[in-house]
Amino acid sequence: MSDTPTQPPDERFHALDCLRGCAMLLGVGLHAGVSFATMPVPFWAVRDAHPHPLVDVALFAVHDFRMQLFFVLAGFFGCLLYRRYGIAGTARHRLLRVGVPFALSVAIIVPTIMGAFLWAELDTVRTRGLEPGSPAPRVFAAEQIAAHPDAGNAEIVWAQFTSGRFLPKLQLAHLWFLYFLLIYTAVFLALAPLARKLEGSKALERFDSAFRWLCASRTRLVLMPVVTFALLLPMDMPVVDTPLKWIPELHLLAYYALFFAFGWALYRHRDLVPGFGAGWRANLLVAHIVVLPLSLVALGGWVEANKTDEAAVPVWRALGFAAQAAYTWLLIAGLWGAFGHFFARPRAWVRYLADSAYWCYLASITPVVVLQFAVKDWPLPGLLKWTLVSTVAMGLLLLSYEYLVRYTFVGAILNGRKQRARVEPPA
Repeated sequence: MSDTPTQPPDERFHALDCLRGCAMLLGVGLHAGVSFATMPVPFWAVRDAHPHPLVDVALFAVHDFRMQLFFVLAGFFGCLLYRRYGIAGTARHRLLRVGVPFALSVAIIVPTIMGAFLWAELDTVRTRGLEPGSPAPRVFAAEQIAAHPDAGNAEIVWAQFTSGRFLPKLQLAHLWFLYFLLIYTAVFLALAPLARKLEGSKALERFDSAFRWLCASRTRLVLMPVVTFALLLPMDMPVVDTPLKWIPELHLLAYYALFFAFGWALYRHRDLVPGFGAGWRANLLVAHIVVLPLSLVALGGWVEANKTDEAAVPVWRALGFAAQAAYTWLLIAGLWGAFGHFFARPRAWVRYLADSAYWCYLASITPVVVLQFAVKDWPLPGLLKWTLVSTVAMGLLLLSYEYLVRYTFVGAILNGRKQRARVEPPA
């Protein structure tokens, strides 16, 4: 693991670029569906009048593989950068492409999210009142209404942000993945000198041999879930926790570090990339026909056991974690192979969507919440409204990317400088 560049600068994994972009864009649809779930998400401010249980299933499934897949890809491309640019070059690259967008998003985008959420919570309190066990943001909204009974929603929100009282409440929100990515990159680069010293050692040879055997073995989709299962056990409920705190929780850092480390090691043995996705059709079928239903049954059993039979809670919880760990790796390997099959060749529209995905995800929460709030009382099926919110939000985000971001300094920070294609006039 030398600090000098060892990879050609034109090396590109088109299928994995596309897969990374799709993982981000999937997040837009995921968040667009939260208000339509029958089981309320405590930290989400909007609740639709027509929820649908299929939304719960979709959200549960996507949540169980999307960010895990992203961190495998982040580790893979992180090692690519390290091999290409060395420690100093990789650090500069990550600070520009991850650190700067993270800082700007916390300063600019997160306040708009907080404003949209506060508006929605104020409306909920005014229309439904404050129910017992309401989340902290709703309690805060009720306190603001009580303290300013003659003020409208806009006045209360405006006062919070012009006074600066929102600053101590700044949240990670959906930017936690960048926060974790910065942490992992710093740790792996700090360990790079130690790894260089291990080059040619028997310890590293054994590790490489074991990793190659794991990736090539048919049991890889059994052994990796076993390790993942152990890291799931500290979770509060049989669903992967969402990191929301500035001080990272160690069990979540360790959980996502597994996927990042796997991706980093996979790049070191990138000749295994095609084989890792082998059998992708069977993986995707088994994941959705067998494993996902088992996960849902286990989650339902856990919910009922909490009401009637506390002794059965640990059993259902363990079954849920086991099924989820298997589903996670089946989807990672399945999508890896599927994208390698369908998107190995470069395509202009795929490249464009992959480039736009970073901006679209960073900027997505505010328009999604506003659209959810606008349609929450419409007399339409929840599935239809979810589709509508996702489509309109994606349209607005892509338009903003094309005309406000792609060819500006913001686009240069996110994806490198782009030039508009010139159309030559006819002779």
